[in-house]
Amino acid sequence: MIAQLPARRHHLITLDSTAWDQVLADLEPSSHTYQCLCGWQAQGWPLVVSRQPGELRSGQLQVGIPLPTDWGRQRLSLIIPQTRSLAWGSFPPAHEAQTLLPVSLAQNWLSLCQHMQTHGCTAQVYGSYGWELITGQGYIREGSDLDLLLPVQSATQADRLVQLLSVANEWPGFPRLDGELLFPDDAAIAWREWQQWRSGASRKVMIKRTHGLRIQSHSDWPEHTPTVESSHAA
Repeated sequence: MIAQLPARRHHLITLDSTAWDQVLADLEPSSHTYQCLCGWQAQGWPLVVSRQPGELRSGQLQVGIPLPTDWGRQRLSLIIPQTRSLAWGSFPPAHEAQTLLPVSLAQNWLSLCQHMQTHGCTAQVYGSYGWELITGQGYIREGSDLDLLLPVQSATQADRLVQLLSVANEWPGFPRLDGELLFPDDAAIAWREWQQWRSGASRKVMIKRTHGLRIQSHSDWPEHTPTVESSHAA
């Protein structure tokens, strides 16, 4: 549970019946969106926190639901009340993706997950693979990336993980590995962009945060990133 922390991108939340009633109240019951949301609610599946637009009122939270292929494969965006009744969670640990990979790739995948763990990172899987694990519905298609959330504490740790991923990304038959490095201060950087930036192949890097994004051109990055809580306290 992470309910005591500020809502961040990629956090999962489960709504109670009262919150669902508010979400559904303004929708036409015969609409495709309404029917999909009712089905989602009936299954008890979570929603994911997205980047928050500046025009949101206090107490509101923007979340998303990516629908599976059989439901139309579109992303629904909702504004929900941010109340204490929300149940918080996270995407599945990366090793669980082995069940969605060919048997011939499973051992290499588990080995990669173990190496990331050795470097202090408990990776999570999101995107098509993550949602298929959560819902059991069809999300993965030919060519789908395997997206990873990579919590890191420092630039050195990020560099080591990116090196592992770069090697693994060349394994024959493996899906393309993608995803983000997640720093304690809510900064998120695509690991491929981080690699290009740190190597000097790119002079800029995009930093995503829950409340916006920015482009950083200078190469400085603190070795130990402050947490969200300590940055607020300051």
